[in-house]
Amino acid sequence: MEVCPNTTVVIRPDSVTGGLQPYRYSWTSSNEMVSTDDSAAVMITDTTTIILHVMGADGKIERDSIQLIPYISLDAGFAIDVWEGCTPLEVRFTSNYVAFQNVADMRWDYGTGANDHQLASALYVYDTPGLYAPALSITDLHGCVWSDTLNIGVRVFPTPQAGFRIREDKLYLPDTHLAVENTSEGATNYLWHYPGGEAMEGFEPGIHFPTDREGQYELTLYVENAYGCAEQTSKIIEVVQGIELFIPNAFTPDGDGINDLWQPQGLGVDAYHVAMEVFDVWGTVVYSSDDLQAAWSGRSEPLGLYVPPGQYNYRIIARDTERGIGHLFEGHVMVIR
Repeated sequence: MEVCPNTTVVIRPDSVTGGLQPYRYSWTSSNEMVSTDDSAAVMITDTTTIILHVMGADGKIERDSIQLIPYISLDAGFAIDVWEGCTPLEVRFTSNYVAFQNVADMRWDYGTGANDHQLASALYVYDTPGLYAPALSITDLHGCVWSDTLNIGVRVFPTPQAGFRIREDKLYLPDTHLAVENTSEGATNYLWHYPGGEAMEGFEPGIHFPTDREGQYELTLYVENAYGCAEQTSKIIEVVQGIELFIPNAFTPDGDGINDLWQPQGLGVDAYHVAMEVFDVWGTVVYSSDDLQAAWSGRSEPLGLYVPPGQYNYRIIARDTERGIGHLFEGHVMVIR
């Protein structure tokens, strides 16, 4: 009789007749007593012969035997390609299965409460940190069950979440400072970087983009925790010229038709929101206008006379068309004759 190995088999006589009751039973194996009950429970690890002696009350003895042969053992061992890592951790399970084994079913238990039925190999992704003890259970065509569990579990570490918020994704020259709000979770180290710039460490460092040119920058935040698990996230920041003024620093109002006028010119200027003033060294306004297209001829507004040669100060307030924000421009202009 063939049986599943490493299982306990309960043996009973098919029938006992004749003689005088009550009967006395004696189950032996390899000359060793197994049981004196009317049945015997035997753990089968190898081919085993069980002998039954039944003695009646009249002293007569009958004998019978049975040979228990275990089915061929199956190898339920398996291997994994990675023992530890960060979420989400993908682990491939590979069994020692070979084609000639009489396998009816393979049940993979991933240690998370999830299981799967696949032959030879399986793939599972651990999304939750923890220590897991996966196991494999194989049922052969005879209904025998073979199993194995990893002695060392799969260790899964948490992965931090990288995130940050910004008030706006467009900056206007020359103010290229970007305020960031770090919303990362589970991290201990933070590194900020954009192409062409130096990497910056810290939770919320001061981030500045170049002040001399427009451009688009991909700002990336790299985060890492104590387990070495890392994540990154990026945002595109655009640096643009909100308003641009060209302001001459000298002119020659001498009536020769060459460089006789002082006229600032600009891009991105709201023409309805401009205020220009020119002062002499005592702070007296010698010229003012709310029209960027107007030009100063070098005459003093109060008197209508040409101002003396020398240095004059100007103040221009102009609102940009992009955001409607006023910008202040101050400097000097030389009147030359």
